[in-house]
Amino acid sequence: MVPKTRLDKLVMIRERTEDTALENLARAQTSLGRAAARLAGMRQAASSDGRGAGVAELWALEENAHARALQALRVAERELSGAMRKEQQARVGYVTAFHNAEAIRRAQEKKRAEVTEEWDRRERRDEDELATLRFNAKAQ
Repeated sequence: MVPKTRLDKLVMIRERTEDTALENLARAQTSLGRAAARLAGMRQAASSDGRGAGVAELWALEENAHARALQALRVAERELSGAMRKEQQARVGYVTAFHNAEAIRRAQEKKRAEVTEEWDRRERRDEDELATLRFNAKAQ
């Protein structure tokens, strides 16, 4: 039987906080992946050159499209940078929550070991007392 301690509720709260931080980290990593994929797509779109032999107006139109693609690329780079920052913050939050929960879990295990040791000590004392009483009863 596992003895209950006063730390059980605190451990539960810290583990819930740890789970929430892990979920936040997962969302941040997903967002980072999407931003990286979007940036890769934008780089590919910006690197393509659709100009060919043709009318000069089409070249001007293509040049404007290329300028818009470069602007979108810069926006995607900023989004990736922001996603990286958020992912790093989420990682730090998770590590902090994990360490807090781990510290409380260790304290809980130490307390449980102390309680179990006390139970064992009492049981041995009771058994010793019972053995002494039986020995004294036989001697009479």
